[in-house]
Amino acid sequence: MEQFEALWAYQAEDIKADAIAASIKRSPTRQKLEKARDFILDRQKQYKQIESDITAMADRKDIIAQALERAGNQLQALKDRFESDPPQTAEDVKALMAEVSRCRDTIRQYEAEIGRIVKETTANDKLQRSVRLEAANAKKSFDQLKAEYEEESKSKKAELDEQRAKAKALESAVDPALLEEYNVIKKHISPPVARLTYGQCAGCNTSLPSATLAKIKAGNLVECETCGRMIIQ
Repeated sequence: MEQFEALWAYQAEDIKADAIAASIKRSPTRQKLEKARDFILDRQKQYKQIESDITAMADRKDIIAQALERAGNQLQALKDRFESDPPQTAEDVKALMAEVSRCRDTIRQYEAEIGRIVKETTANDKLQRSVRLEAANAKKSFDQLKAEYEEESKSKKAELDEQRAKAKALESAVDPALLEEYNVIKKHISPPVARLTYGQCAGCNTSLPSATLAKIKAGNLVECETCGRMIIQ
């Protein structure tokens, strides 16, 4: 029973420390700081993606330029063939003209794709400059907010350290196994220890069966089947 009371006393100070830590996290300045940080990270990611897209389009443009050159050479070869060895029949003329038409269609497609790439690259360059400027402005805001938050939280952090020290001072009075169980339960629900009140778990107000009540009154460690808290008398 003394161990349970020691644990209860420890929990009281531990929960106070958690409340101070939570108030620091809920600070409007901290929330603005985190929002600014996330914005910067998002813009950095966007900038890298744009950079990757520009590189890919430049590579594609080079490939198309080479293909366009080959298509142009093919067209010139067809013209040279026509001049040096003119087709003799209507079928030969038709076949040659079909080749020329296909070659010209290929050239037009390549030229259109290069035009789209140039247009998209120009748009991406503009967007990249805009993203870089936004990130730079956000960094200035982040640095200012960080300085404000650090100044604002100095007293709160000192208060938190003092409260953590109070809780730490009570740890030695608690059985290590009991403290370990406390910390495991705390990961899922807080506070992890509840009193037995009028036959109920004070944490979730669930009525407990008589067998469980008997165990608690006998000084045994019992966990609530509903909320998982340790229940002490």
